[in-house]
Amino acid sequence: MSRDRRHLLENLRRACSGRHTLLVGAAIGTGMAARAAARGGADFLLALAAGRLRTMGTSSIATMLALKDTNAFVADFACSEIVGATDTPVFFGAGAWGIAPADLAPFMERLRDRGFAGVVNFPTVAHVDGRFREALEGCGLGFAGEARMLAAARAAGLATVGYFRRKAEALMLADAGIDIYCFNIGWNAGGALGVPSRESVLQAGNRARGVIKAIRTAHPGALCVIEGGPITTPQDMHEACREARADGYIGGSTIDRLPSESSIEEMTSAFKLVSSLQRRIDRLERRLDRDGRAAGLIGRTEAMVEARTRLEHLAADGGPVWVAGPEGSGRSLVASLLHARGPRRQRQPVTVDARRLEADWLFGAEPGEAGGRRRQGWVEVANGTTLIVTHAEHLAADVQAELAAFVDNGVFRRRGGHDSLRSSAKMVLVGTAALGDAARDGALIPELAHRLAHRDIQLVPLRERLDDIPLLVERFAAALRPGAGPVRLTPAAFRRLITYDWPGNLRELRAVVEQALHGAGDVIDAGALPPLDGARPSPARSGPDDGRAEREAEREWLLDGLRRHRFRRGETARFLGLSRKTLYNRMRLHGLLD
Repeated sequence: MSRDRRHLLENLRRACSGRHTLLVGAAIGTGMAARAAARGGADFLLALAAGRLRTMGTSSIATMLALKDTNAFVADFACSEIVGATDTPVFFGAGAWGIAPADLAPFMERLRDRGFAGVVNFPTVAHVDGRFREALEGCGLGFAGEARMLAAARAAGLATVGYFRRKAEALMLADAGIDIYCFNIGWNAGGALGVPSRESVLQAGNRARGVIKAIRTAHPGALCVIEGGPITTPQDMHEACREARADGYIGGSTIDRLPSESSIEEMTSAFKLVSSLQRRIDRLERRLDRDGRAAGLIGRTEAMVEARTRLEHLAADGGPVWVAGPEGSGRSLVASLLHARGPRRQRQPVTVDARRLEADWLFGAEPGEAGGRRRQGWVEVANGTTLIVTHAEHLAADVQAELAAFVDNGVFRRRGGHDSLRSSAKMVLVGTAALGDAARDGALIPELAHRLAHRDIQLVPLRERLDDIPLLVERFAAALRPGAGPVRLTPAAFRRLITYDWPGNLRELRAVVEQALHGAGDVIDAGALPPLDGARPSPARSGPDDGRAEREAEREWLLDGLRRHRFRRGETARFLGLSRKTLYNRMRLHGLLD
């Protein structure tokens, strides 16, 4: 942004001319804070002694004490760290007490040459009141000196921000030709070093409103901002600026001290208690993610909750896992999630089909007496990632024995070789039968079955988790129609889906949903479903009892959902795939509302 005064002010006026747009100035004291504020969109920066002292662990109030040569102090850090660090214009926080009248013009020339866009009167006697303020004014150290300093800055071509707290101070700034009026509500509240405020955000905004109105009456179009007091959050700023009719806000402690205090404290606590916090977070996430949407494994039934719990546990280490379930039950998804949530997720997993593996393809082979060439095995290829072996029950017994030894110590030999090689591949074996059944039937040799003990995930067929169908339909519909609204089933469609045995499991359900979505809106009715071969037919009905039987069936369906969720209507509506309003209407129709 240009440092030319006229151009700078035009840009600031343009920035706050849009609807609901406020100027934001950041009063800071370090280069890091300057760059962060600029990235966050600050319209201008103020290099203040208070900002530096806050980073040193003291309060902004310390700037009112003779602890430092304020101007030399600000020049030291602002010139080396802030000016030139960003394109955002920087205002120099100048103390009028430290500049002799004859030195004002040369001082301002030096600030302009060093790249400052403007000057702000800080520290300011506006923060002093009572008899001490009267004494300062009587000694010629009052607010009039600050107004003269800002007038000298303007004469040197620098933009000016004037802090004030009283109407008389604002009038002095107006006489000096100030560019931006900043009504300072008081020292900031909040945090460990904040000063408690005696007024609310709205009261502070209302007090500022009267002064700002007087300024704009005398000088229409004047840029007026506010700072300090009870404002500690962006919402506080919005409410205060709206009440005050201000053009924006200057944040000091609220932009550097308060965020730094809270984030450093929280981060240090997190490092100190990371293990405990992570366990707590995991428990909360599992509690909140009751249907598995975040985990990627959808389902509220007991079998799916157990599968998700085991997945989270087994994905965390590099040990082998046996994933079992019928075709189409989601075994490939579980294998992918085991990799994606594990320590080797940086690389893509390697997937092989055991039915197509020759004896020496898993661990490789060395050239034999008859010649040939060295062959690298899949275990070696998958070093540093996950090796997923589908249809693992088809692995030959001797290969399983080698695999059992490999998962035990990570060491293997190529067929025909003598050198011991290492691989960190995580083995995920995918089969149809449960681990115990595969071992009893001889599909898995005892050595491998023992190493997989308690490291298995069992998926059940869809016919054993029919309650999950509404969730699965919603997920499949979202994947098939990205960006579209959620899709739900009508009661009739749901009843039809749960009367089918689903031999193709999830794959078959996805295909049904895909067909049902053609020409459908956000609701899938029974008529939109394709024919389901083998569906259990509903009892034949005829005569005047048809409607009564249908209503009774729907009433029982609603009651079953309510009982499952302890009559929590929000959870019941989600489970049944209904909106809350529709659930209430159907409950009222069937006399289920009090």
